[in-house]
Amino acid sequence: MKQAARKRQSPLMVVVIVLAVVVAVLFAAAAYRINDAAQGYAADYSARDYRYAAVSGRYGMLYDTAIQDMSKKARYTAEVEEYRALAFYYEQAVLEHAYRVAGDTDKADAFARRMQEYEAQLGSMADRAESVRTAVGS
Repeated sequence: MKQAARKRQSPLMVVVIVLAVVVAVLFAAAAYRINDAAQGYAADYSARDYRYAAVSGRYGMLYDTAIQDMSKKARYTAEVEEYRALAFYYEQAVLEHAYRVAGDTDKADAFARRMQEYEAQLGSMADRAESVRTAVGS
């Protein structure tokens, strides 16, 4: 009779073990995601990825690349820093234009000042500033 009781508990024990393994895997995946988020995105984009977006005039893609390539530990090359400055210049230009259209000149002027800060960091990309303003409609 005791053997019959043990056989009934064994499928329950298998279910408990499977659930424990699933919970452990989910916990490990959550810990990995939290660690990844704490260190930034760091998708490891190269200068070629930035260059493609900048040269083709896809400034939204350039901005997305710059955001996805953020890392607290990153050391960017001078070329990539210029592309990143152009991406953030684009962001400020979009916001500046939106606030001008909305009639909020104070906020628009603040974004225009930030555009000037990024423009000072453009280096060899300085000729692209006009292209960005044209693309945005400023």
